[in-house]
Amino acid sequence: MDVDLGVPVSRDEEKTKEQLIAELNDLRLQVDRLKISESNFKKAEEEILRTQELLIREHKELNKAFKLVENAKREWERTMDCVGDMIILTDRDGIIRRCNRSFAKFTGMPYHMIIRKGWEEFLRENNMEVRTRHGGSAELFQSSTGKWFELNTYPYSDSDMNSPGTVITIHDNTELKVITEELMNSNRMVNENREKLRSGLREITALIQNVTKQLDYGVRFSNPNLGKCYELIKCGRTKCVCFGKGPARCWQTEGTLCRDGGLESFADKYDVCSACIVFKKATSDPVYQIGEQFNNMMHVLEMKNKELENAYAELKNTQTRILQQEKMASIGQLAAGVAHEINNPMGFISSNLGTLGKYAGKLAGYVRELTGSAEQFNGREQLAALRERRRQLKIDYILDDIEPLINESLEGADRVKTIVQNLKTFSRIDEAESKPADINDCIESTLSIVWNELKYNADVRKDYGELPLTMCHPQQLNQVFMNLLVNAGQAIENRGEIRIKTWSSDGSIYVSISDTGSGIPEDRLTKIFEPFYTTKEVGKGTGLGLSITYEIVKKHDGEITVDSQVGKGTTFTIKIPVVEEP
Repeated sequence: MDVDLGVPVSRDEEKTKEQLIAELNDLRLQVDRLKISESNFKKAEEEILRTQELLIREHKELNKAFKLVENAKREWERTMDCVGDMIILTDRDGIIRRCNRSFAKFTGMPYHMIIRKGWEEFLRENNMEVRTRHGGSAELFQSSTGKWFELNTYPYSDSDMNSPGTVITIHDNTELKVITEELMNSNRMVNENREKLRSGLREITALIQNVTKQLDYGVRFSNPNLGKCYELIKCGRTKCVCFGKGPARCWQTEGTLCRDGGLESFADKYDVCSACIVFKKATSDPVYQIGEQFNNMMHVLEMKNKELENAYAELKNTQTRILQQEKMASIGQLAAGVAHEINNPMGFISSNLGTLGKYAGKLAGYVRELTGSAEQFNGREQLAALRERRRQLKIDYILDDIEPLINESLEGADRVKTIVQNLKTFSRIDEAESKPADINDCIESTLSIVWNELKYNADVRKDYGELPLTMCHPQQLNQVFMNLLVNAGQAIENRGEIRIKTWSSDGSIYVSISDTGSGIPEDRLTKIFEPFYTTKEVGKGTGLGLSITYEIVKKHDGEITVDSQVGKGTTFTIKIPVVEEP
């Protein structure tokens, strides 16, 4: 800022004046700066006080932190001392810088004597030798104690202090080593037993398949542990049933499986087989124990199979007897009708034979007269007399009637022969072997037997289809058809109709026998094939007819179904497969 004093001055004075003004302005600036500096000083002083307080607080915090670090260090050292594993810190040359209490305890030396010594030296002093190495690990064995240790190394780097080294841990691995070896031995034994079990199961499976395919119940699981009892127990009693014989399973042949039969023949007797040394040795191995259980099972199956075979044979004989009795009972019921059927042809055969006898007498007399006349023939008068005698004796009629009489008699004889043959077939015990047969012929032969039972109250209509021959038991099927036809006839109270139809389809033969009788109530349809169940009056049925019918059809691998309506009639349908002759 310039100041004008209003007084004229020279150039030099003017210059001085300018200098003074400049100096004055400088002074003013300095004063202003002093004012500013004083203000800044106060601010700086206040900042210094705040910084000092902050530093004091931070110092206190650092003291606390140092104490925490110190405590943490002590805590970590105590923690490391509590660890059961031995821990060592070494420098790059393998000199020990730190160690925990476990290592000091293991060496038996104080801490200050351990520091600054090489760690490998301690291993040698304590008889620890390296057995295996893998990477940064090694397995150590202490020969003096027989203990095993696992050693691991970890790189250690301190970048701030530039002091690299190694952290070493040593773990007592003895218990784990022992357990591992035991597990390995156990696993080896398990694998061996598993393989033995697999081998045993394969053998048992093969035996089972053999039983299944060949029905051989005499197979047994081979057991090399089965010995001779008199050798195992040093027995010299020659009267024993086992003495001098090969290995035997007395628990099967003489033991509880055979109901304790013959125990008195043994030198030694046990209440249970588990007390016997022979049984113990034979079943000591689990595989052979399973094998002996299999053998016991097969022994029981063999015995039961024999019992079943005997029971089946007896049942089959009983069934054959019952079937034969039912046949004879059925024939007995039809006996009167069959007798009538035989009496009819026998009646006219007898009548025809009587007539033929008379004819023969007349013809013989005429021939004698004709012969005598021929010897004394004297002409026309005698020829006329012979003609008159021929007329009187009806020689021409006799000659014409002889051939029909003979044919009718032969036909009647054939009819009797057929009826007798059918009766013989029905009365015969069932043949064991099947043979090819025409089902239509079986039905026809059955009709000839039961016709007299049916003809008075039913008309029989037949619709036979073309059927192939099939292997079967014809006599048994005749029994089936007879039972169904007789039942159909008895179901018709007044005049009715019986329809027989046969056909072949899809490899099977079908036979349906229908009647227009009274029908069967629905609640009885499920019971009609049960033995001894009958809907007839007492004395008119055994209750075995339909039961035997059902069994015979099943024996031929067939099916029989029934459809009935009360008041309208009943239809039985039989289906049997076509079996070609080998």
